[in-house]
This record gives sequence, C-alpha cells and structure tokens, in this order.
Amino acid sequence: MFKFIAGKYLRTVIYVVFSFLLGCMVTINLTPIEKTCTIDNVDVGYNIMQNSKLKNPELVILILSATNNLGKRDTIRETWLKLHRETYDNSKFKIAHYFVIGSLGLTADQLLHLSSEQSTYNDILILPVHDTYKTLTEKIKKSFIWLNDQLDYGLGFKYILKCDDDSFINLSYLPQEIINIEKNYISSDITYPFQPTSERGNRYLSSNAQVNNKKLKGHHLSLYWGYFSGNAKIKTTGKWAETDWIASDRYIPYALGGGYVLSKNLVTYIAKNANNLRSFNSEDISVGFWLAPVNNVLRVHDIRFDTEWVSRGCRNNSLVIHNISQREMRELYNHYISQKTLCSEEVVRRNYYIYNWSVPPSQCCKPSDQIKLSKNTST
Repeated sequence: MFKFIAGKYLRTVIYVVFSFLLGCMVTINLTPIEKTCTIDNVDVGYNIMQNSKLKNPELVILILSATNNLGKRDTIRETWLKLHRETYDNSKFKIAHYFVIGSLGLTADQLLHLSSEQSTYNDILILPVHDTYKTLTEKIKKSFIWLNDQLDYGLGFKYILKCDDDSFINLSYLPQEIINIEKNYISSDITYPFQPTSERGNRYLSSNAQVNNKKLKGHHLSLYWGYFSGNAKIKTTGKWAETDWIASDRYIPYALGGGYVLSKNLVTYIAKNANNLRSFNSEDISVGFWLAPVNNVLRVHDIRFDTEWVSRGCRNNSLVIHNISQREMRELYNHYISQKTLCSEEVVRRNYYIYNWSVPPSQCCKPSDQIKLSKNTST
C-alpha cells in the first residue's frame, strides 16, 4: 500500500517538475525578453548559441510531429536527415531541423519520455499547444514566432521547410535546388510578364511573381515554393471542414502541407502578425490565405514536391514525398545509399499537373494527361 501511494505521489511530483521545466523552455523560446527561468543546456535557444554548427543555417526544417510518434522521428533521424551529411558539404549549406511537438495535456510518462528524447537528440521544439488536427495551424504560428524570436539569438536562417513526420525529404538534392532557385529567380532581375528563362520548356516548374513594382529587382522577392492547389472546393464535412469560410467558393491558392519552403521574410511577416491572422483547420490552407495579399512574393509550383494527400508514386527526381510509411522511408534511404537513386523502379500512381498561373485558380490544375490531350487537340 505504501509503495503504491509513494509511486503515485512520485509520478505527480515528476509531472509537476517536468511541466515546469517544459514551461520554462517555452517561456524562454517564445518570450525571450521576460525570462522567468534560468537558461540551461536543454534549452533550444541556448544550444543555437553554443553550437556553431547551428548558427546561420541556410535552411531550417520544421517537422510537425506528436508526442507518441517516436518511431517516426527515429526513422527520420536514421534515414533522410543523414542524407545531407552523407552527400553534401555541410560547410557550404547548413541545415538545422526541429521536430515540433505540443506539450499541453501530456501525462507524466509522456513528459518523461519526451524529456529523455530531448536530452538525447536536442532536436525537439516543444510548444504550449495540444497535439490534435485542430491545433496544427496554431503549431505553425507558434513555430514561426519562435523562429522569428531566435533571430535575436543568432539564428539567421534564410529559408524554412515545413513538412510532416510522414514525409521523406531528399536532402541529397534539395540544397542544390535551393541554390538553383536563387540563381534563376532571386539573383536576377524580373521582367513583366514574368517568365524566367529557366522555365521555358521546363517540365517541372511554373511560377508567378506578385509585385506592385514591375521593375523590381529579384533579390527583393520572397519565396513560396511547393506544389500548389488553387481549385480545391471548401470542405464542409469531416475533420478539415470549414463551416465559416467566406473568402470565396474555393480555397485561396496554397502550397500543399506535405512540404513547402518559405523565405525568412514570410516567416517573420506571419510571426509578427500572428494575433491578427485568421486561422483555419488546415495549416497549409491558412498559410496560403495569410500570404495571399502580401506583396513581392514569388510562388514556384514544382512537381518534384509530391505533397498531396497520397503519394503520386516514386520518382528519382522527387524533392519531397509525402504520406509514406516508416518502412518505405527506410527503403528509399537504403536504395539511395546503395544505388544513388531513390527508387528501385519508378512508379506513377497519379498524374501531376503544372499550375497555370495565367488562368483563374478554378482552372489552374489540369492533370498532365488532360494537358497533353488539349495540346494534341489544338494541333
């Protein structure tokens, strides 16, 4: 009886202690001016300052996860996160990553396991939110607020990549593709109508620059890069239902949430205006909505972002593959390590589309077979 009571009270004490520690971590990360706890070496901001490898990365990867998804996180640590170290010169393109997890509503055991994982890997961003589908948008907001705050701590990132813990990121190619995007778009002047020479005959990309000044220099543009949807109808049932959407009869064009890239300026814009931005159930739809009126944004639609609700198959040129199992992640990684290609056999399960920025969004996204058919008909 005594052991039972002691064990019960011990768990309660542990829960309170770790709740306090996690609260300290969040307080430091989210409100760095009014620190209520002592910074120590389990704090993410502290480690950014102490570890020079994390300072000024070109890319920060935010991986939305949940407390109980340790298996998925370990699979990612053992597969695609290693591709960058194994295939690219880290000194030329630095990458930092964080698994984003909500701390509210956790049990004592969950807090213990999470604290142990954090002490081992130090790659978890713990935020004061619940981990549910309904709070994904708030996780993104708070993640961006935290990243913007870290600019004061020395984290001078250039881009963020948001993805899920069932996404595979091809870090053997992505750094070079970011450099290519900068070279072909950001580092060059833009002319109107906007059509970079790199897109002429390109079967991967289509882009659109929303600017007021048609003589704008390219380096003033902020990047919003992914696989865009513009013709999706408003969901009225299910977990993604939006019962009070009034903006239009379709979702505002947005990059699908399995993986997309944003420039630092866009992260800062969302962070600074977070309290005034309307949140919807889907975080990717929310981001598209928030950025719709923002000036000087370059949207790049890229079919190598396989980020729809189900994967389109396996292509060796994929940069992001969404909604795959841990077994499939390991297979992709192992095949790349042994053969330098992702796929043992390229498979196409669903057709892609090239976003047509010159037509209304409802007509944007004809699958590739329909595009070929229309071309054949016109000739």
